[in-house]
This record gives sequence, C-alpha cells and structure tokens, in this order.
Amino acid sequence: MKSLVLLARLGSGLAMMLATNVIEVANAQELTETEEVTVSGEAISSLTSPTMDQSHNIENQTPGAVTIKRADEMKLGRASNFEDLLQRTPGIFLQSENGAEVSKISIRGSGITSEDEPIGIMFLLDGLNYNQGDGETILEDFDVTTISHAEIFRGADAFNYGALTLGGAINLIPFTGYDSSPLQARVEAGSFGYFRTQLSTGGVEGPLDQFASISGRSRDGFRDHSSENSEIGFVDLGYKIRGNIENRIYLTLDRTDRDLPGGLTKSEMENSPERANPFAIAQDWNKDWNYIRMADKLTAKIDDSEFDAGLFWFHRDLEQRGFFATDFRQGIEMFYSDNVGATITFLTRAPLLNHRNLFTIGLSPQREDERSQNFENIGGHAGATTARGDAISLNLPIYAEDQLYFTEQFSIVAGFQAIFAERRFRDEFVSDAEGDQSHLQDFFGFNPKIGAIYAFDRRTQAFFNISRSWQPPSFNNLLNFADGPNSSVVYTPLNPQHAWTAELGTRGHRQRIDWELSLYRSWVRNELLDLNDRFGNSIGTVNARRTIHQGVEAALDLNLFDHLFLPHDTSGSADRVSLKQTYTFNDFQFSDDPVYGDNRIAGIPVHFYQAQLLYEMPSGFYAGPAIDCNLTRYPVDHANTLFADAYALVGFRTGYRRQQGLSVFIDCKNLSDKHYPSSIDVIADARKQPNPEIFHPGDGRSVYAGVSWSW
Repeated sequence: MKSLVLLARLGSGLAMMLATNVIEVANAQELTETEEVTVSGEAISSLTSPTMDQSHNIENQTPGAVTIKRADEMKLGRASNFEDLLQRTPGIFLQSENGAEVSKISIRGSGITSEDEPIGIMFLLDGLNYNQGDGETILEDFDVTTISHAEIFRGADAFNYGALTLGGAINLIPFTGYDSSPLQARVEAGSFGYFRTQLSTGGVEGPLDQFASISGRSRDGFRDHSSENSEIGFVDLGYKIRGNIENRIYLTLDRTDRDLPGGLTKSEMENSPERANPFAIAQDWNKDWNYIRMADKLTAKIDDSEFDAGLFWFHRDLEQRGFFATDFRQGIEMFYSDNVGATITFLTRAPLLNHRNLFTIGLSPQREDERSQNFENIGGHAGATTARGDAISLNLPIYAEDQLYFTEQFSIVAGFQAIFAERRFRDEFVSDAEGDQSHLQDFFGFNPKIGAIYAFDRRTQAFFNISRSWQPPSFNNLLNFADGPNSSVVYTPLNPQHAWTAELGTRGHRQRIDWELSLYRSWVRNELLDLNDRFGNSIGTVNARRTIHQGVEAALDLNLFDHLFLPHDTSGSADRVSLKQTYTFNDFQFSDDPVYGDNRIAGIPVHFYQAQLLYEMPSGFYAGPAIDCNLTRYPVDHANTLFADAYALVGFRTGYRRQQGLSVFIDCKNLSDKHYPSSIDVIADARKQPNPEIFHPGDGRSVYAGVSWSW
C-alpha cells in the first residue's frame, strides 16, 4: 500500500486534470507519407510519440511485415498483460507459466525456448530500448493499459531501432496528454481471485502535456502456489520548447511479488492441472523484484529533417527462489542490475536525383552491469552461497537506411546494421568444483538488407525483402549450473546466431476487407536453443549448427454485415458484425543436424488460428464469441518423441463502451474448461528423461468483469 500511495502522489503531482483537443485517430492507409505542416496556435499532438496516422505511414514505408495494434480492442475485455494487448496479432506466439504473466514471446521462432525472461524480440517505449543489455526482458515492467498502440515489426523491419534479433521489435506508444482522458478509473475482477484497479489522468496546458497512471493487480491463481501482487506507476511529461521541438521525460516504477507453481507431467496436467509441483511448495518458489526506469527523449522536426535523441537508465533488484538439490545447486538467486543507454537517430526527406527519398542513420549504445549471488534453498530460506559473479554486457549497433521512390508507386530500400557486442563475466566464487569461470567474449556482426514496395493503389501494397539478422547470446544462455555435488555456475562460450531471410507479402484495404499476408524463410546458423532437465530447470544452451525457420503470417478482418437490426438513418450510424482472424504457420526444423536430423524444433505450435466474431451497435453495446486454436500437436522435445496435444479455447465477451462516461464488460475465457499447456519447458529427448515435469497448465474456465469511467 505504501508503494501505491507514493505512486498516487507522484502521478497527481505531475498530471493535471485539464484536457484539450483529444486526438481522434482514423484508419490511415495512405500511399505516401503525410507531409509535415507548420501551423501556429496550440499543438494537437506530440512530436516524441507518433500518432496512429504516423504509425500507419511508417507501416506503408516498410518493405516487410508490420502490424499496428490499437489498445482499444484489449479494453473490450480483461486488460491485464501482453496476451490481452497482442491478441489476434499475426506472427506472434505468447506463453504464460501461470496465467498471470507472459513468460515467453516469439516472433518467427526467435527465443521461443528461452526460459523465464524472453529474448529474441526487442521491446521499446517510444523508440527507447526496454531490453536489458544482454537481450532479456521482463514484460511485467510494462503496464499495457498505459499504451495507446503498438508497432510490431517482424524480421529486418526492426533494424532502425538497433534490434539484435531474428524476431524483430515491438515499439509501444504510450498515452500522452494529447490523447488521454482528463481522468479515468477502471476496476476489473474475476476468477481465481483476480482484481485489478487503475487510475489515470492527463491533459495539456500550453506547451506542457502530461499523462500519469497508477495500477495494482492481485491474483490468487488458478493453480496452487500461484498468487501474485504487483503495482506499477507510469508518468510521461512533455514540453514543447518550440512548435517543432519537444522533450519528453518518462518514469516507471514497478514492484511485483509472484509465487511460482512449477511444471507438471503431461498426465498431471491432464488430470489435475490445479496442483503445483511439490518442490514449488516445499521450497517456496517465488519471484520478487523492484524496478525503476527513467528516460528522456528530444525530438526536433525542422523542414525536411527529423532528429531524435534519447537517454535511459533502469535499475532492478530481484530475488528468485527456485529448485535446489544436492546435485543441482542453483537454488535462490539474488541480483541487482543497472542498464544505461542512448538512442540517436537522424532522418532526412531531402530529394535524391529529383526523386522522393528517405535517409535514416542511427546509433543505440547500451551497457548492463549485473551482480548476482546464488544460495542453497532451505525450505524457502537462503543457505550457503553456491555462486557469485559480476556480468557486464555492452552493445554498440549503428545502422543506416535509404528509401528511394523511383515512381510514386515503387520504392527500393537498402540498409545495413553493424554491431560490436561484449559479454564479460567475472567469477567471484572460485572455491567450488568448477573453478574460475571468468570469461570475456567479443562479437562483431554486419547485417545488410534490401527490399522493395509496390503500391497498386492508395490502399494496396506488395513488398519483398532479403536481410541478414544477428543475435549475440544472453547471460541466461552463457551461464548455467552444472550437475553434481559442490557444483556451481559454468560459463559455456557460444557463438551468435545469424540468419539470412527472404520475405514476400502484401497488405491492403477494401470496402469490407483488411488484410496482411507475409511468407518468409530464414536460413539460420548457430541458433541458440535452451535445454531443460526433467524438472524444467535450465541446463544450458547449445548452438544448433543449421536450422530452417519458415512460415506464413496472415490476418483477415471482414465487415460482414451492416444495418443488421437497425434501419438506415441520415446520421450514417449502423450496427455491424465483424470477423477478425489471424493464422500463423510455424515450420521450424533442424537441417541435417548430427543429433536431431531434420526434426521439428520443439516448443511452439505449428498451426495457430485465432478469431473473434463481434456484433456492435452505435450505442456502444457489443457482444460476440472468440476462439484460439492450436490445430495440431507439436513436440516438446527436440527428439520429437513427446508432444503437446491440439486444443481449442472458446471465449465470449459482451459489454458497453463509450469514449466518455461509463463502460462495462464481461469477458469469459476457456468456456469448455479445456486442460492444455500454456507454456512448455523444452527438453532434448523425453526418452532419456521419462515423465518430465515441463508442462505449465493454462487457466481453466474463467469469467472477468470490469467497469470504467472516463471524464
């Protein structure tokens, strides 16, 4: 409660309850970029945070798969985590270990086998990096209800943010004083003791705008030993120094305390998914952290040029109680880390050879310093030290890109990314059986890309690109506990994973149809694949020599019916029925591997389909069913001997929403009470590890309800 009071005072002190000129965003499917227009009088949008129109302009200039995801759809039901925010986004697969948080997220298979802290995707807030220096992310540091919309860049589209991943980047755009309600309160409650509250405020006064939010979430959990409690405060404060120069300050405070129920065998998951792993209760598995992040961004738009410069720093104190045995001594880990970084980007729209041209160059250095210590887990209490060390990550990416429009319809994009990365570990616990594990590795990468866009008209595009990606290992990849008495941390030198990717796609809009379609194939070398033991404990990462990632990412939104029950009137208002669908095909395989041959890479569904049928009325009423389908079984071990089964989850939501005033909803999930794995801890070969406890059951049948009021 003290944290909530502190955040409330902070938010109320920085945010004013005066809002003017709230932005009405529209669906911008334009062929060319909206021109910058200098106007006098009061500004109506932020320079540092792109509007929906500006995000769609970026999408239309990108020769690759991009999805712009509005947060409005999430707020039709429960708005708790990234699974709610990114529902029905093609190409993204999310997994949660206990229904409270997203512990794994993957685009095009990148990082899907990583444990606990996702890697393989770069997360940003207004273009400023949220990932730790070694690439890992804790997604709960975001409050998704403070997000206006998200820009999801898949593959090489993320180069302009300095992304060191195969998967891509997700740039989250927060509310500012220009597009937020003067005051909004939201309360949600539901199954398994779920309760969430949020209070936000925002407004504009002269050159100053501000948005502030405080939220708290608690949950008893579907499973035993899976309760959680968290509070997040977020503030952004913008100031227009001149009409074309703006500075914005960001502050995030986060505290989370979560019990971890651990994994079950497949039989246990199917017959008693509510139970926790016995070790989780006996050793009180838990994750508890405090987090603070401060950032500053300056944007200047002068004539045909735009300059962005940002600085960020964040600090985390974390304690995680996990599995301990005399022959596996990871136990309790305590660490604190500090990350500092910067982003500098310059964009010019000056013509080249009398043709429209966009040239971008940028630099985004970052350093992380993490000090950690492990202890024996004696009934949830710290015993003797089992490891201690200091880990330093350094990333120095520079990138440049040029987009030349040969005609109004056709443009070519060419660019490159050059990177230097360092991973340094200093072992401060050398009295163990493993000896001094101190290591220093330097990595260099160079990634070219070329692509093209052709616009058939102002609403339809086709695109193509070829690119190289590169991703250095994280410390979760490099450091793992060895088996055996008196064992400790072992540093395993690894190579960066890299890949060549070819992509072909289209996007567009017609009277009743919106679509996205992307087909890609990646030839991956030295892919970083995490492995676990039969208890779900990480036992190391390997470089798979050759792998293939290929697939299809598709979205199809249909406006099926208008004026279904309401007659035509002069106002143009109509009730309507819409169908939103996404389909993702994940075909990830080893290629002539000496151990696994051409087996499928474990841990992610092959065919995944999501759909929502929704009836909406002009008054604000809405109702409709939704479905999430894993259409086929998929392996959970790389030997392809143990499988997670297909499943279909049926939901239904209804409610009443207004831009101002009262909004209510009821959100029903997994109505058939299906027993299914929401997350998997991938192992090498289930034949050598019988009855592995690697299945994390998803929530059973649940109902959530909420009410909000906007002034």
